[in-house]
Amino acid sequence: MNASALACLVNIFVDPAKALTDAKAHTRWLWYPFVITLFVSVGFGVWYFLTVDLGWLVDQIVSGMAGKMDADQVDRVRDSMTRGRFLFGAVAGNLLGISAIYVLQAVYLLLVDKLGGSEIQSFGKWFSFTAWTYFPNVLATVATAVMYLFSPGKQVSLYRIDVTSVNTLLFHLPKSSNWFSILQNLHLTLFWTLGLMIFGFALWTRKSLGKSALIVLAPYVVIYGVIVAIKLA
Repeated sequence: MNASALACLVNIFVDPAKALTDAKAHTRWLWYPFVITLFVSVGFGVWYFLTVDLGWLVDQIVSGMAGKMDADQVDRVRDSMTRGRFLFGAVAGNLLGISAIYVLQAVYLLLVDKLGGSEIQSFGKWFSFTAWTYFPNVLATVATAVMYLFSPGKQVSLYRIDVTSVNTLLFHLPKSSNWFSILQNLHLTLFWTLGLMIFGFALWTRKSLGKSALIVLAPYVVIYGVIVAIKLA
């Protein structure tokens, strides 16, 4: 691994100004945080679904369908839940999901950059920016993996060991709650990422922190606002 790129991986946590300045000058370094993020996410998913008590996991999922399907439908769903399908979902879901999020984020920043009239950066640079600013999310996966490693037995739900989730830490809402999915998928590392993005966008475009915050946060406010509105409807 390139020694400077390795230093950048460390600096994104301890000296983000230097890390993002170096990343802007070395677009090809994006592969380091991007590949590490994919490897950690896919690796944990594969490990979990290879080792979890599959019968117990299927029972947990099927139990949530009670009253929504008849017995034959439930049996068909149960029969379709093989370990191979879970493993495929872990690999494909992480590879495609993370890649799609990065592409969408980079496209958004590229469009805003062009409309803003500042020094225009390429899509590759904004994809690199996204890969670096999203890198702290790796810590959420690592924390979950550590919790799973030390969990007694292998009958443990992912949401129980997702220790950086706002729901796990603060609200402890059951899966039956209407707000469970949004709070369970809201992680402390997301706030870290957003902070890095605001700071980095200001650094790269020379806009004020206030304007950068409005630009960076706008899509998240819209997305979460729509979700909340739907749940309140």
